[in-house]
Amino acid sequence: MNVQGMRALVLTAELGSVSAAARRMGKRQSQVSQWLSNLELDLGLTLFERTQNQIKLNAAGVALLPSAIMALSQWDSFQGAAEVLALQGKSTLVIGVENYIPISCLNQAVVAFCQAFPKVNLEIVSDSRDALLIDFKDKYIDIVVVNEDLNLAQLQWGYCRVGNYQDVFVVNPEHPLAGQICDGRELAQYRELVWGRGEMKAGMLDVGFSSHYCISPDLSQLLTLLGQLPAYSLLPKVLVQHKLDSGELAILNLANELAPMARFTQMFWHHGFELSPLGKPLLAELKAALSQMT
Repeated sequence: MNVQGMRALVLTAELGSVSAAARRMGKRQSQVSQWLSNLELDLGLTLFERTQNQIKLNAAGVALLPSAIMALSQWDSFQGAAEVLALQGKSTLVIGVENYIPISCLNQAVVAFCQAFPKVNLEIVSDSRDALLIDFKDKYIDIVVVNEDLNLAQLQWGYCRVGNYQDVFVVNPEHPLAGQICDGRELAQYRELVWGRGEMKAGMLDVGFSSHYCISPDLSQLLTLLGQLPAYSLLPKVLVQHKLDSGELAILNLANELAPMARFTQMFWHHGFELSPLGKPLLAELKAALSQMT
């Protein structure tokens, strides 16, 4: 049984047509159709209902689809492991971190890895989630750390849900709302200062209660502005803890946020990376460091 037949089955079901599956696989439509026909012959089953303009899974195809997805995942895992083990001599590893996640949380892991592997280069890049995942899929990035999404099934990659960091609304101590419990309507009267981190278009950012904002990619500038303006900002607590401790900033309490605002993170890597001499220790160090985020 050809693994390409199972891949054609899964992609045709996902994309809704053989032509779309062929484009995704980079093959001719006639080749993909032949793989599907061969798969049906091997199984002794018809898997699709075919009309002149449409193809869709029949009852047998629907029943076998989950097993095909799992089998492909296992195959990709096997293939990925073989590729990584064949490239043990890799001299550079790349970690991608989604914008806004405090990169300083990786310090412990980076120090431990660099001490253990002094001749291996380590690159840490920060970008939007979409940009990181594109480079990750193209294998320019070895590991990505991103904010958690709602998709729990991550069969195509190695996956681990790691720690979380806390967001806080902060203002300068002289702000009219400092020390109060306020609601969104009160906050909307003031300008929001937004940490852009490379995503400089407002439509790409989570601008909160106010319709008036100022976006800056530089955190130090944003904190300076925050100390001089009657404005507010939503930032990772770990990055402003020193300002809170010194009294230069104060946490703003919202009536509708009665529990800490925790952002969970997740980490992806290519199948087989966790078996390699470099990947195994790096993943262990990252898991340990990220699980301690607050």
